[in-house]
Amino acid sequence: MHKKKGCLLSIFILILTYPSFSQQFSSKTLVLKTTLYDLDVKVDYAAKKIFGRCRLTVQNPSDEVISEIPLLLYRLLKVKAITDGQGMTMPYQQEVLSLEDWEEIQVNYIEVRLPKPLASGQSKTIGIVYEGFLFGYSNEGWTYVKDHIDQEFTFMRMDGYGYPVIGYPSEKVNRRAGLQDYDYTLSVTVPENLVVANGGKLVEKSTIDGQTTYIYTNGKKAWRLDIPIAPYGIIVDKENNLKIFHFPQDKDKAGMILEAMKKSLQLYTNWFGQANNFQGFTIIEVPEGYGSQTDVTSILQTADAFQKPDNLTALYHEISHIWNVRDNDPLPDRLESEGLAMFLQYLVQERLDNKPDAVKKGYERLSESFRQQCKRYPKSKDVPIIEYGNEGLTDLSYTKGMLFFYLLYHVMGEDDFLEAIGSFYQKYKQTGATSEEFLNHVKQHTEKNLDRLYKEWIYGTESSRLILEKVPVEDLIQRYRQ
Repeated sequence: MHKKKGCLLSIFILILTYPSFSQQFSSKTLVLKTTLYDLDVKVDYAAKKIFGRCRLTVQNPSDEVISEIPLLLYRLLKVKAITDGQGMTMPYQQEVLSLEDWEEIQVNYIEVRLPKPLASGQSKTIGIVYEGFLFGYSNEGWTYVKDHIDQEFTFMRMDGYGYPVIGYPSEKVNRRAGLQDYDYTLSVTVPENLVVANGGKLVEKSTIDGQTTYIYTNGKKAWRLDIPIAPYGIIVDKENNLKIFHFPQDKDKAGMILEAMKKSLQLYTNWFGQANNFQGFTIIEVPEGYGSQTDVTSILQTADAFQKPDNLTALYHEISHIWNVRDNDPLPDRLESEGLAMFLQYLVQERLDNKPDAVKKGYERLSESFRQQCKRYPKSKDVPIIEYGNEGLTDLSYTKGMLFFYLLYHVMGEDDFLEAIGSFYQKYKQTGATSEEFLNHVKQHTEKNLDRLYKEWIYGTESSRLILEKVPVEDLIQRYRQ
């Protein structure tokens, strides 16, 4: 009897010593920032496993003291060891958990306990050894996150947690923390018939015993790492420092993409001025359904944009993001990034592809898309654009956000509109800005009264009624010109 009590007491002490992660992560604040990321990955195609090592340097920019480093990995990637900058073993816990605000999505949450708390302004370097499998999240609701390991196409990226990233198991907390801003060195080893693509600078490529290692470094401070692997072909424009990684069957189309890229870059430069610290750009083809994505030096572009000339709007959309200002709102509404990019993709199509009605057709198509969204999710019509970030409805900026910019363009006139967008970028490209700063800047660059347009589209929901009732766009333009 006494032995049983002793056993229970030992179990109780063990639970206290090694607690599970039962706290509410949604109440946390993520303050640590990544400043340096060295990642070394070997892909074992026979085992379909990733073997990774990384050295991660984080800084505490806050006034508080930090006692833990929170990390996220894909649910089937397991940490094998964590060390400090001198190679000494560090204590950590890991557990597969669901995101608190998206239960279908499971991650491996790792918490590294610091032997000495990190004071304000201090940095800490840790080494992480991990390995495991990668299958993405397309079956769990993140339809474009199809990251996996396969000879035909392999993908590792931040969205699928294919490598350790700072974060908690809460989408809201991680979004509120904003983007990371770091330098990186990326080393990836694959069979010699495959090519590792990246938007950084290739500094070394070496082959030993049929295995090729690619080493890249960033050209500009990065907020994400994308690692597509395939039997890529490569075309290069050395004069403009442009590069395209394409699938073998799309070689001819890649040449067309390169020309469209050059023309659209020049057009955006004419409109908005020189892009900040432009060091060239890379386009990397990914299969259809994987989602296009822009970072500071590259674009992941889905295959349909290569194979169908009518889909060059996707390319124009992503290139416009080069002129985005960093959003300083805690939970951005994405109006001046995605809403504007949706409008600009059609405007560029009109200019470059001889499609004079592209913008109006885009307006009509996205008006219908918004009406369908409201049918599926009635809440969509009741949330003002300015609240999209707080309410987790930023996808609506792709539709209703574009409609707003269509009206703004016609109310202001093209010259004032483009001057306002370009001067906003040039003014805030170093510091970033909030949505309010954007809206106020636009107001200051036109003689037109935008109060009613802002009231009904940005701060109110009268615009939803107007779209749902199919009020002709010509009537709406006149409504806001008065």
